[in-house]
Amino acid sequence: MTVCEKNRLSLAAKDPSLFEGLENSRSVGIEEAKAGGATFRHKGIYFHSRYNPRNEAALQAEEIAGKKPDWVFLFGLGCGHLLRALVEKGLEKVIVFEPSTEILKGALENIDLSSVFSGEKVFLAIDMHSAIEKLRSETEGFDSLLVYSTTPYKTAFPKELADFTNRIHNAHITNQVGIKTDMKSRRAWIENYLSNLKSLPYAPPIDVLRERFKGVPMIIAGAGPSLKKNGELLKEFKGRALIVAAITSYKPLLKLGVVPDFVIASEMVDLPEYFTFGEDDRKTRLILGELSHPKMFERDVKGKFVFFSPYLALSSAQAPLWGSSYFPAIGGSVTTAALDMGIMFGCNPITFIGQDLSFGENETHAPGGVYVAQNVRIDRENGMISVEDEYINDKQTYTYKLQWLKGLSGKPVPSKYDWATFHQWFENYMHYLKKERPGVRVINATEGGAYIEGMEHTTLKHVLDTCLNGEIRMDETIDDAVASRPRIDYTALVGSFRETAAVLGRVKRLSASILKEAAEAKKTFRKKGLTADLKGNIDRIKRLEESVFDESDRAKFIWEALVNNTYALKEYLKEDTDKSAGEGVQFLRDLEAVIASYRSMTEVCRRFGCRFEEAADSISEAGGGDGKMPLADGLQAV
Repeated sequence: MTVCEKNRLSLAAKDPSLFEGLENSRSVGIEEAKAGGATFRHKGIYFHSRYNPRNEAALQAEEIAGKKPDWVFLFGLGCGHLLRALVEKGLEKVIVFEPSTEILKGALENIDLSSVFSGEKVFLAIDMHSAIEKLRSETEGFDSLLVYSTTPYKTAFPKELADFTNRIHNAHITNQVGIKTDMKSRRAWIENYLSNLKSLPYAPPIDVLRERFKGVPMIIAGAGPSLKKNGELLKEFKGRALIVAAITSYKPLLKLGVVPDFVIASEMVDLPEYFTFGEDDRKTRLILGELSHPKMFERDVKGKFVFFSPYLALSSAQAPLWGSSYFPAIGGSVTTAALDMGIMFGCNPITFIGQDLSFGENETHAPGGVYVAQNVRIDRENGMISVEDEYINDKQTYTYKLQWLKGLSGKPVPSKYDWATFHQWFENYMHYLKKERPGVRVINATEGGAYIEGMEHTTLKHVLDTCLNGEIRMDETIDDAVASRPRIDYTALVGSFRETAAVLGRVKRLSASILKEAAEAKKTFRKKGLTADLKGNIDRIKRLEESVFDESDRAKFIWEALVNNTYALKEYLKEDTDKSAGEGVQFLRDLEAVIASYRSMTEVCRRFGCRFEEAADSISEAGGGDGKMPLADGLQAV
């Protein structure tokens, strides 16, 4: 077996596409260093020591290890010396990005790195998208990441390194934001879903519109500052394209004389200030997440549709019972969800406006909405940005860490963490779309703000002149789709809630038993210290925990309700233990962590056990007791 075949075999299981296109690329010439080991020259630069590259890599690995990262993001594989040295030092979580196909081919054909590549957490990426995907799938927000590059790579690929570092930074912030969102929102989302059960019979799943607008142009309007440049032109699209507005852009569009066909929202809080409570509201339809605030389902509008999130175990498990088989790809904003829905509708092309993802000259949003006055100040030296705005009648000041995105002009534009998160999602999604749905055109006609790789960039006027066809039978198409709504399986919904309530009851009893055993262990430790008498308590706790985990598999949502405690426990397990404190102190700390965890679990099971029984009763009543509410009755309030 050749060196190349060995490397291919060890890499193929993780990413079989790594070798695609390498056959036709050139390869750097590998040389032998004086003291042994490989080196090479590229762009007139030697990328490793010409004398002893292994010693050089060992010193670099020592420097990296001293910073104690959880993950190393290595910009440049080279001949693999540094990667091998990192693994030998115990740094076995490494994602390597190689910017040059010539260097990659030379290394894979001449240097046997198969034993290093076979490491479970060692990954090789040859494009930015796959590197980011590895970060998102393998790392967590509370992991510490280190981006490292040797001097030759910094010299030869400065722009690529800057882009790589920025993208890794933004992706890591995305993970961190995800954790913060989980901790802040999970319980509220579950509560909202349970409160929305009474409204869901009257809101058809959004997938009743699947392929109903095949070939119809779609406009997705965000509320970025640039909306004021071209938003008024949307009047020319009315009736000839599907116009979907983020809720933040609804009032700004009305100010421009445009009533969108749909307004999409998924906020967990009520947003009455975004509506007019007048005739315009009754001309548009809402697309709401099943986790949206219950008041949103009470708005007086032309119609309401619901979409289900793939990220909440409870609602995703029950979505089919409501008649939905579609879970939109969601990148943190409603405009990202709207893009995926547009593709599901069959729309083509799909055009964005107001999707700046960056600050304007002195504004964050388009005028005419809830942001009455804005003042943006950028502190480049300290990498911060402060925003003063008047939200209706409430003045607020926020400070964000400044992030930079590539702008439409080619120059960086100032952004913040959530917009950078959406930007990264869009670019990853476009990468996927190009491979899976190459016939779908996605156009960025924002005319300001960030450049989104993979989208066509042009003006809205050009879209108007080239992409519109005839009139759309909007109301008739939607009415036909609503009439085709699948029946709701009330019987299965009642059964699902009752079964989960029963599981929660069993988990609550097991958790109470664990707390009792932990209390006994604590009492024994206080009296006798670390003795064999504790073994019985610890063994019983372990057996009870196994039963808890077995039961929880039947009610996975419990871990979402306990997300704050779960993250706290992960942080605790990552902490360095103070070995000088002694085994007894550590035992007591571990015991207290167990007690805190199962107190939280007991409380969650108690609360949601009752809520689920109430939900089952209300659904049974809505279904007429037999779980077969007639379809017409379920739709009369749409």
